[in-house]
Amino acid sequence: MIKVSKLCLVVLLTVWITTGCWNLKEPDQLAFSLGAGLDLLEDGQLQLSSQIVIPSGMGGQEGSIGKKNKTFRVVSATGRNVYDAVPNIQLQLPRSLFIGQRRIILIGQRLAEHGIDDLFDEFIRNPQSEMRSRIYVVKDADAKDILAATPIFESYSSTELVDKQEAIGLKSYYFRNFLSDALRPSLQPILPALSLSASKQTVYSGSAIFNKNDGLKLIGFLNTQEAAYANWITGRQKRLVVTSFVKRGQGTVSLKLHTLDRRIRVKIVNHEIKIEVRLKGKGTLVENNSNLNPTKENDLRIIQVELSRITQKSVQQLIEKVQKQYKTDIFGFGESVHRHYPSQWKALKKNWYATFPGLDVKVKVELQCSDPGEANSSIKIIP
Repeated sequence: MIKVSKLCLVVLLTVWITTGCWNLKEPDQLAFSLGAGLDLLEDGQLQLSSQIVIPSGMGGQEGSIGKKNKTFRVVSATGRNVYDAVPNIQLQLPRSLFIGQRRIILIGQRLAEHGIDDLFDEFIRNPQSEMRSRIYVVKDADAKDILAATPIFESYSSTELVDKQEAIGLKSYYFRNFLSDALRPSLQPILPALSLSASKQTVYSGSAIFNKNDGLKLIGFLNTQEAAYANWITGRQKRLVVTSFVKRGQGTVSLKLHTLDRRIRVKIVNHEIKIEVRLKGKGTLVENNSNLNPTKENDLRIIQVELSRITQKSVQQLIEKVQKQYKTDIFGFGESVHRHYPSQWKALKKNWYATFPGLDVKVKVELQCSDPGEANSSIKIIP
């Protein structure tokens, strides 16, 4: 109940600052929305879904049959635009809808493929809007389905999604960051993607790629490993696990990287742009199924060199895939060219998205094992 009191106090102060004393509403007069979901229905209508807090379910109270009370309810309505749907949601609620505590914004795949460049005016213009909301694309499902999913640990699926982003090693990425990326002249934005498992649990499923030159339309997805490498290049990844088969050790090795660094170098030689991506990672050896002993200097060197080589190859393949298949600069190479060669950039920026697919990009990866773990050689059961 202490947490509930603190939440009410924060909300009360927020409402006072936002609206002024003359229009002050008590917390028990408000319906707090923790998440918004946007979907395009098959008939072309926009559907807005809102995850509404049920105060009676807070604090782990139990019902008469021993089951926990529901902590939230998902309410949906349609409209011609975002705010046109809000009154239709309000008609279903006995309290005034309040979005100042919104934590997540979800975009369904059908809507993302249709284009979202004219979708966010209400989110920016509304003074109640929370610009630090996390934003995701829902793959192979509707945003409403993700909002309604039953969380495993938290009381609200919106809160659990925020925690999930931290747990998988992603840096915080807010709605305001997405807007900034969408407005940068030479960068195409990518968003985390979510999907539903067979058991109806929310699963992180990589990244969604957008093309802002064509109405901010979704043009494809990166899988979880590709997304991790892309986020590493752009500085949005905090932690990463690399697992590879080490041929000279005849087994697999897993390295948990807890320090990631990246550097993008640009050179223009004979009017040709050359990009060098340098990635460095340092971490702990968490599994060794090879015949190598990481406490021996030579064996450790073999592991580091092999993991670096294989990771380098994977990152190189990712960049080439994005160049050939999606033809969109999600890595910010244009931004690097702009910083290094501002004069030349004036001529390059007009046709950058025609230039990007043919860029000469080289990748260099250097991985270090700072801790071999709690064992020396591989632990194998000998019959």
